[in-house]
Amino acid sequence: MTKKWVFLIKCTAAALLILGTLLPSTAAMAHDRHHSDDYIDIIVRYEGEAPSEDELDPAFKNVTSIQNLQTMSVPASSVKAISQQENVERVTYDQEMKTTQTDSSPAISSDDWNQDMIGTFDAWDEDVTGRDVRVAVLDTGFYDGHNDISFAGGHSIFGENHSKGADDWTNDHDGHGTHVASIIGADQHTPAQGIAPNVDLFGVKIYHSEGGNRTNAGSLIAGIQWAIDNNIDIITISSGFARHDEEIHNKIKEADRQGILVIAASGNLSDSKKIIDYPAAYEEVIAVSNVTRDGYRADDSMIADENEFAAPGTNILGLGIASPDSFSNMSGTSQATPHVAGIAALLMEKYPNESAAQIRARMQAKARDMGEAGRDDVYGYGLVHFLEQIIEEEPEEDDTESDNGEDEGNDSDETESDTADDEEQDTEEDPEEETEGEDDESDTDSEDTESEETSETDEDSSDSETPAEDESETDDSEREDDADSEEDETADETDEDNADDEEDHNDQQSTVWIRPSDTNGTATIDDQDISAVADDGVLAISFDSSLSHLERVSLTAEQVAGIRERNITLLIARIDMEWVIPSDNLQEGNALLSFETVDPEMDYADKAISRIVEFSVEQNEQVYTTFAQNMEYRFFTDNAEVNQDALYEWNEALSDWALAGERYTNGGVVGNSATTGTFAVFNPSELEKAMTSESENNEDNDSSVEEEEQESDDQAVDDSDESETSLSAFGSTEGDLPFVFAGAVVILSSVAGGFYFFGGKPKS
Repeated sequence: MTKKWVFLIKCTAAALLILGTLLPSTAAMAHDRHHSDDYIDIIVRYEGEAPSEDELDPAFKNVTSIQNLQTMSVPASSVKAISQQENVERVTYDQEMKTTQTDSSPAISSDDWNQDMIGTFDAWDEDVTGRDVRVAVLDTGFYDGHNDISFAGGHSIFGENHSKGADDWTNDHDGHGTHVASIIGADQHTPAQGIAPNVDLFGVKIYHSEGGNRTNAGSLIAGIQWAIDNNIDIITISSGFARHDEEIHNKIKEADRQGILVIAASGNLSDSKKIIDYPAAYEEVIAVSNVTRDGYRADDSMIADENEFAAPGTNILGLGIASPDSFSNMSGTSQATPHVAGIAALLMEKYPNESAAQIRARMQAKARDMGEAGRDDVYGYGLVHFLEQIIEEEPEEDDTESDNGEDEGNDSDETESDTADDEEQDTEEDPEEETEGEDDESDTDSEDTESEETSETDEDSSDSETPAEDESETDDSEREDDADSEEDETADETDEDNADDEEDHNDQQSTVWIRPSDTNGTATIDDQDISAVADDGVLAISFDSSLSHLERVSLTAEQVAGIRERNITLLIARIDMEWVIPSDNLQEGNALLSFETVDPEMDYADKAISRIVEFSVEQNEQVYTTFAQNMEYRFFTDNAEVNQDALYEWNEALSDWALAGERYTNGGVVGNSATTGTFAVFNPSELEKAMTSESENNEDNDSSVEEEEQESDDQAVDDSDESETSLSAFGSTEGDLPFVFAGAVVILSSVAGGFYFFGGKPKS
């Protein structure tokens, strides 16, 4: 065995050892799940109109067209192909969402404390009950057979062609939807009477009975679209999901532009979940927190800057689904949310000419301030209420006048001037302050309040677990015990939480597939594409055959900053190759990611089965070759696993191909490396044959050289015999000169041989 082969075997063994050591850290970057045959739910956004369902692959199930969107269930292996269609703009996984109640019990109470707390009876005294206001409740279904409620209509997004079967809107498999709807619109003067009993109540079923209290984001999109198409005034959503979803946000923006007030639960706080749910986190949505009968924050109510109103949500009596006369108590922000929707419906009836934005501003002005003065992250603007709060400020005014008198006694001239200025300023400001409780100047109040709304940016929610059930009324001693034991339990729960977090981070639902734009021969992406990806998610930049000429992706400094800040992994996805780049491998500044096909100038290039691709990362006019984390390189070739093909990287220092990977994933061979370089797929046996043949040719060349040297030596001997006679003519003695000549020939042969072998590689 030659030294070269020994060296190659050692390099291969070292590479396998390193790969085995680093492989666990790169598991989160593997995307094998995208190539499986398991069915998954996706949302496809098209550049233009969505294609007819008849034009799609018959294997696709549950296809629903919503303008330029389509939700569908497809084999995971088809996602990449879908993203590479020319008319496809973006593909996102349809993430799961869930209801937000925390507990239920069979106890029944006729106490209307929650109604009294928010001013429902004050509205009824004015004969305001929500007439002609259309409210859509998006939930688990609605038991319309109950004696104490009437629905104006309903809709289920699960039709006869759904893979799970048809599921009518009147089938409330969970009881959650019926309970939420009853808080808004149950009949007046019944045990669980609703806040706005005369609203036009519509039940929209977005949870299938097989899914229990879980559904997909695409179902929410379909429900919102139905509400838009049916001229709904208020949408209430007692559900939430963990991560920002660009498609849902766009649909909510559309509803907002249509003048629809969208109200959602902010979610239930738990040890594993401390971030507000979406869609409540969106600026266009009213986020609702939960308070107890005593007016304090419920233990599990979410604390977040986005909270806008607080409402009763603990042990709320509502309608049940066991029988036409059944009732149930439930708790959570799910129950707080319909209280806000009910008050909004009452105000819409009272002020029919006001827009949704004006009603929202009016609700902010009417809210009972709780907790810290002004808006806070526990109660928002305060407890939602039908009436304006009357605040007695006379003592403060008297103190102010007394102080002014004392301060101004030294200078009467200044007093008159300041008083005149104060009176003029009061004249300008009083109308806004005096509009509380006055209907005549409601528009001014609404517009002023609306202009003062805090503009809050959307924050992507971190991955979280399903909230654990929590008792809503915990006494102080129990809270102290829980606090004391929390540190003891932390160590035991850390491993489990970390495992759950890692699983969430690897969840395919966090991947967004987008088709880049061709900008002067370089692929570029939109900022919106990055914003559509959840934190710790994956942005898959997918190239179809029409974009095969593009071999570089350009990112702006702002895009790189967003990718780094939110830990977004990049996936360059071509038809024959994929390249996974962790966010930690990017520096600040613009980035140019290159994956260029190179001319086969290196040895054995003609034996490569794939394209020979040179990968590079250029930032700030500097090319980086070594990185903090491993990157994944995947090449797709025909029958790679059957033929036992392997991925190789060109070793510039050794001028040879080194093994980079021999893992297989559905037609592709995969390797991991913390460096960029030139990669290609070879069949190891074919590569070995080529190298063996090359070695044999080199040995033949060596034999030829030796024969030539031997012939040269023999010729030298013959020549020396002849030269003795000639040299004797010059008076030479004992043949000294022929000996020197023969030595010179040997030295020249040795030197020539040295230059031949030390040249770097054998010649063929």
